Amino acid sequence: MDRALKNILKIFSILALFSLALVSGCCDSSSNTTGSSSDKVVLEFWNTMEGREAAVMPDVFKAFKQKYPNITINETTVDFYEAKEKYIKAVSEGKAPDLIRTDRFWLASFVSKGLLSEIKESEITEELSDMVPVARDFVTLDKKIWAIPLSVDSLAMFYNKAHFREKSLPIPTNLDDFSKACKALTDPANNRYGFFIYPNGWYFEPFFFAFGGQYFDADGKLYIKSDAGRKALEYLLHIKAEIKAVPPMPYTNKLYRTMIESFSSGQTSIIFTGPWAIRDIIAGSAFKDNNLNLGVGEIPRGPSGTFSPIGCQSIAISSSTKNRDAALKFAKFMFDYDIQKNFTMANYGLPARRKVFAAPELKQDPYLQTFIKQLQMSCKAYTHPEQGDIYAPLGDKIIKVLNGDLTIEYALTDVETEWKATHH
Repeated sequence: MDRALKNILKIFSILALFSLALVSGCCDSSSNTTGSSSDKVVLEFWNTMEGREAAVMPDVFKAFKQKYPNITINETTVDFYEAKEKYIKAVSEGKAPDLIRTDRFWLASFVSKGLLSEIKESEITEELSDMVPVARDFVTLDKKIWAIPLSVDSLAMFYNKAHFREKSLPIPTNLDDFSKACKALTDPANNRYGFFIYPNGWYFEPFFFAFGGQYFDADGKLYIKSDAGRKALEYLLHIKAEIKAVPPMPYTNKLYRTMIESFSSGQTSIIFTGPWAIRDIIAGSAFKDNNLNLGVGEIPRGPSGTFSPIGCQSIAISSSTKNRDAALKFAKFMFDYDIQKNFTMANYGLPARRKVFAAPELKQDPYLQTFIKQLQMSCKAYTHPEQGDIYAPLGDKIIKVLNGDLTIEYALTDVETEWKATHH
């Protein structure tokens, strides 16, 4: 049995003891209760987790209940892509939950509308002392803290080592070599393709920024109709239409699972994705018998360097909650060392707590170190409070370009025009 597989099995064995570890470790029920039985509180929590991450939550709730027996968490699962607008609507109707798992790009909108309760530094002194700096930056607006981060993540290059060995190819480190590798790895007669383009605004960033792009200039003006925007889309069209190195299919906005299945089955040799995909990938037919064939490397650099978008998921407290103290207890509980470590082991998301990175299970992991390095190596981007609003319309235009329904110039013009119409 290879060492990487032993590590994976070790992780799963620890996960099997997840509930016991939580109860016996971070969750001593002998202290920090909410008071007498007359003080019972029910908190409404909107959760956007799915898959393995969501599967951890029942044990988290059980451990939280043992520590705080008078607080009950009523969880509602909300689709990630619908959660932002649903939450805004719920607040306007007086039906907001007490807590919501929020994306970094929703915070500015929530704060500007007065939908969140500020978290004072004095309330989370211990948490702040061990918070990953980039995560703290994401939950801080106008020098105030509005959420407690759960995890951070980024994209990296996943590749099939066996395919590269078959072609005697080096692992590409720049975009020129990347396109050459995609072409060499493609064999349509055997249903093999070099790369899977996921037509999503967030996944477009590694190409856009590699060519020197920025969504916004230093003055905060949208600047996607640029030389970098054109070059990035031309590069993707080159891979798709000229060297035909991607699986032939019509592009839609629901291809994520198709991408993962294409790579994990061996149809595609390279994809860009995040650490959350690792477990699904190594369970696929191309890797389940030898997970050492899975390679995870930094995204190839372009003329302006390498870039990976960084995500951050957090727990925020509604400004309309009537149980703020109890809600803060749950938000802080989710930042506990053991909770953070077990979430990482379950779903490979990078923890928002620095001490967790020193845990033996993470330091010995064959995959996560690449993501940590990618976070450190990525070139910087100008950010904007409403940057998250770009991804959906940009993704729609990328789809139309790849399907041949829209020219690059019109696509970039449409993105800027639509942005100006909705953001003043």
